[in-house]
Amino acid sequence: MDLVWAITIVVVVGGIGGFANVFIGDSGLHLPKVENGVFLPGYLGTVFIGAVAALGSYATAKTIFIFGGNPAFTFSTGDIANALMVGFGGAKWFKSEGEKDVLQKTAAIAAGKTADPAAAEAIAFSTPVQALQAAVNMK
Repeated sequence: MDLVWAITIVVVVGGIGGFANVFIGDSGLHLPKVENGVFLPGYLGTVFIGAVAALGSYATAKTIFIFGGNPAFTFSTGDIANALMVGFGGAKWFKSEGEKDVLQKTAAIAAGKTADPAAAEAIAFSTPVQALQAAVNMK
């Protein structure tokens, strides 16, 4: 198998892993947007990060071949499985970082407003984006 094909397969499978991550949690299937001053990368962002993470992992594993000139190039189903899992994990990390930013902004907004028990309950039991909206709507 040619190295270019192997890299293409790894990138596509990593993107599939990132796309699978879209359905885990509460982010949903949406295009990138800015909501309440927070950038939400949508499914395109998670697919991109999944593909980049898988490519980085594959490049790390195959460094000896690329820089050492080893002619024994191999590509296996293990490489495909690794790309899928790293793509999924990379996208999960990316989503977690974004949700952390949303929750920090939610806390900052809510701390500057008067206590509202209904808003506190909504913030505690909703998605990060919904929590931010509840904090914005507080009196």
